[in-house]
Amino acid sequence: MRVWLAVGIAAILCALPFAFAQGSKHFIQVELLKTIRVKKAKVGDVVKARAVQGVVLPGGITIPEGTTLEGAVRAVDEKSLAISFDEAEINGKTTPVKLSIRAAVMPEQASFSGGRPPSSAAGQTGTVIGMPGVTLEVDEGPRHASKFKTSSDKELQLKSGLQLMLAVVE
Repeated sequence: MRVWLAVGIAAILCALPFAFAQGSKHFIQVELLKTIRVKKAKVGDVVKARAVQGVVLPGGITIPEGTTLEGAVRAVDEKSLAISFDEAEINGKTTPVKLSIRAAVMPEQASFSGGRPPSSAAGQTGTVIGMPGVTLEVDEGPRHASKFKTSSDKELQLKSGLQLMLAVVE
């Protein structure tokens, strides 16, 4: 499993130069804490993730490893799910942040064949690895709610343990 995790993280890191070209300079790698099923999800549902590594954000905000990041489901239908992260719980205090999902890797299923390379089109596409048939539309606007979409008839779900690369929206 460590090999697949390393492959997945390497793939996300390969997508970083594209993200840098789009103006983002700060990233946080997180792990989704609870499975989200599109059939049960509702707009406003809380989404939590844990920081896999520490990082210092613009303005000097330090996000230590293990920090819980909180966001919400912003839009949902039978084939898609939009999420944004906007709070970090640091030392018992809630700190506002604006984070957009740029990439996702399902570690135990990660393979390059499941990934989708980034696009330079105006509707920016993120990278998704280990989730065949799933794409990611990156939202850098005020809502910063990146959208996962499925092209298959299988129910879209984001499983607990899904690794996400979040970019600071400035």
